Amino acid sequence: MAVMQVWVITDGRLGHLNQLKGLVARLQDKVELNVSWLNIAEQGFAYTGRAGLKAQFASEQWPDWIVCAGSRTHLPALWLKWLTGGRALVLMRPNWPLWLFDAVCMPRHDSPPARKNVLATQGVINHIVPVSEGRDPARGLILLGGINKHFAWDNDTILAQVQQIAAAAPEVVWLVSDSPRTPADLLDRIAALGVENIETIAYQKTGAGWLQANLTAVGQAWVSCDSVSMVYESISSGAHTGLLMLPSLRESRVTKSMAQVLDAGLASGFAATNLSAYLPAAAYSLWEADRAADWLLELAGVEIS
Repeated sequence: MAVMQVWVITDGRLGHLNQLKGLVARLQDKVELNVSWLNIAEQGFAYTGRAGLKAQFASEQWPDWIVCAGSRTHLPALWLKWLTGGRALVLMRPNWPLWLFDAVCMPRHDSPPARKNVLATQGVINHIVPVSEGRDPARGLILLGGINKHFAWDNDTILAQVQQIAAAAPEVVWLVSDSPRTPADLLDRIAALGVENIETIAYQKTGAGWLQANLTAVGQAWVSCDSVSMVYESISSGAHTGLLMLPSLRESRVTKSMAQVLDAGLASGFAATNLSAYLPAAAYSLWEADRAADWLLELAGVEIS
């Protein structure tokens, strides 16, 4: 096959963008690929004729595949499919009927149907590349989410779990970081504990690539159970992963997904873990971006070199 032409539509949201980047990176590692990106959050999408579409993507070639993530990208992807003849792949369950798309990557917590053109993934795919060598067992990471619709966030509960983790493993230096949803005073309260083996860094002071660099360097990581993306990124990185637990507010896709993670042995729950022992490895390795790339190429009839 000639060089594979892919047009990618993003809504600019970080979680969706990381899914797209993860898939594109794995495709580029397997086949010759020309990729054209369109961020509709920055320049919108014009429902033009064929010539206007090429201009929007700054591409001289029509796409073999149109890949999108985020509800705002679904209709543009279908418009492109209709006018260009390219095939459309959507990441996560679309708002439109599944039969309109040629391929769908859908997390298991969205109850995907058993169809040849639907790939059930363990959580959402991401851009993290697994690393097994060179990890430092004396370094650990604790990642905090915050206020959400799925779990009852409680600063005191999280604070107590962080304290217990640090006290049970004094030989590990734990780096604690928050996120935009974390209550503003929590990281300061953790720092104020004065625990010798706890360090803190606010998310505003982390740069691009900080999370991947740390997840692939530490021996183990704890992530609050409301932070679905970070949970799967931690597991995908190869870090031994534990979940800081909170009571659920209702049954939802998020609570279902975290229950699946624990049931599958991909991560350990706080209450059921021996904090004095090293966190166990996941029951199996997780690299869903790589699996999705192989699946898409098989659908496309492309042999991997």
